[in-house]
Amino acid sequence: MKLLGEFLHCSYQDLAIVDNATTAVNTVLRSYPFKPGDKIVYHSTIYEACLNTLRFLQERSQVELVKVELNYPLTPAEVVDRYEQAFIEHKPVMAIFDTVTSMPGVSMPFEQLVKLCRTYSVLSLIDGAHSIGMFPLSLGQLKPDFYTSNLHKWLFVPRGCAVLYINKLHHHKIHTMPVSHSYLPDDTKLSIELEQNWVVDRFAFIGTKSFAAMDAIEFTIKFRQNECGGEDNIHQYCYRLAKEVGELVSGKWKTSVLDCNAMVTVEMPYSKAIVEQVKPNFRSILESVSQEMIYKHKTFVPFIIHNDKLYARFSCQIYNDLNDYKYSSDLLIRILNRTLNEFKL
Repeated sequence: MKLLGEFLHCSYQDLAIVDNATTAVNTVLRSYPFKPGDKIVYHSTIYEACLNTLRFLQERSQVELVKVELNYPLTPAEVVDRYEQAFIEHKPVMAIFDTVTSMPGVSMPFEQLVKLCRTYSVLSLIDGAHSIGMFPLSLGQLKPDFYTSNLHKWLFVPRGCAVLYINKLHHHKIHTMPVSHSYLPDDTKLSIELEQNWVVDRFAFIGTKSFAAMDAIEFTIKFRQNECGGEDNIHQYCYRLAKEVGELVSGKWKTSVLDCNAMVTVEMPYSKAIVEQVKPNFRSILESVSQEMIYKHKTFVPFIIHNDKLYARFSCQIYNDLNDYKYSSDLLIRILNRTLNEFKL
């Protein structure tokens, strides 16, 4: 835990280890003492599991949901402005937003949004599933109310491991999922020493589980330092490769690049008319293409319909090179074209 605190430049006493980012988001949303009528602002490109959690809260706790529509391409200033308009109009209790959205893989101006939340006295919940290991973070400087990131995506920790940051202002309000042996009511008074370790003590043991992934954190960080050249080298390589991938794939497809971080999202070469035909069968088509790519060809390129276009997302890791994307982009189009024919589209 202390190593993660150093890595994220914050107090380890504000951190908890949970199974994944979805669990972390649930932990915050299902712990916080919302009242009926409290409003939560979210964006239209939110991760679906998090949206379902909000819908659950809407049904069980009668919170109200306010959607900010984000149809990319957009500038960071436009994203911030849309959140601000929602804050002014609806006066929400909490806002949820990403560091980098899952699909399409677009960077969000999360630093500016945290400041905006502070200005309007809105709680900030950052879904940073794609962040730790992708770019440097200083939570001690940023000071959101809540933040989470998977450790298995960009930090190379085995699956089933994520970090949850809880600002000291809210330690008493957030409880483990499931509520278990370490539960204490919000108004519990503790000694100064125990108070400082409120989060660490509560989340240290919830129930029987494998702690293997957690034990790998130290070795993962050392591996990145000693074998991968350190964090700066990893970040620079991945971002440079993503830029090259964007140029390569968009050049072949004669389309545009939507965004480029360590992931790059590229418009696919299909007309609006084709996209309209795909929409009713999209989930079936996506599953068919994905299954063949994964199990037959040992690769995977997720794609999505966004703003009436098809987009493919390519993730660039330090163990990849440009040839991987020449192969996978051609394979994606070949399989998708055949699948569209099978669906008679």
